[in-house]
Amino acid sequence: MSRTWLQRLQHSIAVNDALALAVARENLRRLYFAAAFAVAFDLIHILVFWLNLQGSTPEYDDWRLDIITIHATVAVLFSGLGLPAWLASRSQHTTPLWFMNLLSILASAILLGFGIAITGADQQVTSSITPFLMASVGAALIILTRPRHAITLYILALGAFEVTMTLTQTTPELRLSNQMGGLTICGIGLILSLILWHGHVRNLRQREFLRQQRLELEEKNRQLEYLAGHDPLTGLFNRRQFDQLVGMELSRVSRQPAPVSLLMVDLDHFKFINDRYGHPLGDEVIRHAASLLRNYTRSGDSVARLGGEEFLLLLPDAGHAQAHSIAEKIRKLLEETPLPMKDGLLYLTASFGIATLEAGIPSTYELLYAAADKALYRAKASGRNRVEVIEVGAQMGTFD
Repeated sequence: MSRTWLQRLQHSIAVNDALALAVARENLRRLYFAAAFAVAFDLIHILVFWLNLQGSTPEYDDWRLDIITIHATVAVLFSGLGLPAWLASRSQHTTPLWFMNLLSILASAILLGFGIAITGADQQVTSSITPFLMASVGAALIILTRPRHAITLYILALGAFEVTMTLTQTTPELRLSNQMGGLTICGIGLILSLILWHGHVRNLRQREFLRQQRLELEEKNRQLEYLAGHDPLTGLFNRRQFDQLVGMELSRVSRQPAPVSLLMVDLDHFKFINDRYGHPLGDEVIRHAASLLRNYTRSGDSVARLGGEEFLLLLPDAGHAQAHSIAEKIRKLLEETPLPMKDGLLYLTASFGIATLEAGIPSTYELLYAAADKALYRAKASGRNRVEVIEVGAQMGTFD
């Protein structure tokens, strides 16, 4: 049981440490607003007590002067605290955490000290300890204080209050009553501080959890969008995405006449590789070929895996000669870049079929695809490891 309690305590401390920066920034925001309010509050009290609208007696004058002095002191302290809090809030990303925590602790200590001082001064005219109650609750409400700091502050406040009552309340019965009341007030303030701290930490954790969930959901959506348009084995475009790209390119060249070519690639003797070396090596061959196609084509070209060992390339602004040059470069590169294996090198070749649509000639994707497929068949029939080109004619449905 003790080990479980210790583990929970360590976990709680770790959570508090993780959220310390967020809490410190929230305290800064609260602090400079509270400081402005406290200064105005103190100035109003100073004015009212200075005007002395209720008449004057020697005892009354001493008490009134004490109250004015306490409010003036607190106004000065909160002015000195509010300015650095405001400056720190404007540069909170560079303000050290320890400094932000120090400002928060000082604010709580000033509030508690103010309540004790006012209560001590009030003992000249009344036995009420209401100012200490208000200060204890206010410190808990305004400043989010870590549990260990809150316990320390309220213990010190209780000690200071007990000493103050001993020095200012001469009636033993009233002194004892006030001292016990001070114990209760510190307990209320501490419990309220702990409740508000854990509530705020819980809200921060929930917000962080929701933020993480949102980020994970966005990442999953990006992955789904990627998978919807890409081949999982090679990372190339899949047929669906490639068809959309070709459609967009044909729409573009119909408005702004320019040549376009469709290149179909088929690895030679791929079935033999699969049968002899197994499908895992076959996958490596496909990835190897895909990498070469992706890395050694132009930046504006689109590469897709058609399926199996077949690939498609869209070559914008590439006529007959340029498309043939690109295909020949890739053919030689593939031929001269063997795939390393455990027992040696695997040399690969591929056949290339190109369908070329010159600028200003209307056509469809279906016609381009059929022409590229026919050119690929010619390359295969002519001995493989070669490039064949078919130009799509001016009239729909004709090949040159």
